[in-house]
Amino acid sequence: MDGYIQTAIGVAVSVIFFLIGYRQTIGARKERVGSANRAVYKALLRRLVLEDYSPKIDDVNRLIEGKAHEFRVSPGDLHPDEQVLNQVFAEIFDNDFIAPEKRSEIEARVSSAFDQLNKGKQKLNEARLSSPDIEKRKTLLVVMLGVLASLMGALFSLVLIVGKDFPSTDDITAFRSLAPIIAVFAASLVSVVAIAFVKRLREAPEELPSRVAAATEGALLEHEVATLLAKLEVPFEIEPKIGLLRPDFVINLGGKRVAIETKSWRSAPPLSVVARTVRYLQELLKNGSVDLAVLVTRARIPRHEAITGSDNIQIIAMKDFADWLKSQRRST
Repeated sequence: MDGYIQTAIGVAVSVIFFLIGYRQTIGARKERVGSANRAVYKALLRRLVLEDYSPKIDDVNRLIEGKAHEFRVSPGDLHPDEQVLNQVFAEIFDNDFIAPEKRSEIEARVSSAFDQLNKGKQKLNEARLSSPDIEKRKTLLVVMLGVLASLMGALFSLVLIVGKDFPSTDDITAFRSLAPIIAVFAASLVSVVAIAFVKRLREAPEELPSRVAAATEGALLEHEVATLLAKLEVPFEIEPKIGLLRPDFVINLGGKRVAIETKSWRSAPPLSVVARTVRYLQELLKNGSVDLAVLVTRARIPRHEAITGSDNIQIIAMKDFADWLKSQRRST
């Protein structure tokens, strides 16, 4: 019976050490990131409501970086500028304490910032993008915490055994006495892994894409598109200047110039977001330098024909993009 009690105490010690270590490292950083995101959102909201401020994308990004340094986190960990503007717009739209006329005026100013965002490209420091993956470092830290906490539980169990009667010379008796310590380590490791898994599942729905994650996702999709175009031997230009705009690619397909914009949406976004991107594509067509504008995403957008309103603007999922390119070649 004493062996079971020692094992239970050792596992409990490991779990306690793991939870304390998790809260002091990963949990503390997560709280600082959350506080910095709230500070960015509240600061921008105050300026919009109290000072008739018209947000500019450069100002929003400077605010994000300033708050990141204030809360001692990486600017790449915070929400991207588009997410910040979405949060502010939702708060203004749903606020009953702002007069309707004032609310409409603020919404118009925020919408102009969205137009700036669509016309520009989100740029991040290359050093941030080339830094070690945050998720890998977090996983490594959790593994180290789990192993150390399990060792602490096993050592605590060893102390209890030594305090009673540790075997002297008999190897078989020594092994039997050490078996509970090995069991404590194994049971502790399984326990902390299970706790880490549960905490990760609970935290996942709350986590929104960070700036680095959003930029990395976009870069990966651009590389996939470029690789596919090269494989199919489709000539393309990267971010050519079309008036004041720069689409991700412009290709020559059957005598037509086609502008391609990529968005790494893994699920269908709100229709307002799709509509803003469609307006950007319409601006590309107005210049007259391209004959067709295409939006490539990871997700299929339902009923996108009603949103585009033109045969010269198409929204295509990445998995269907190769077939679309081949069909366009055959039709010319």
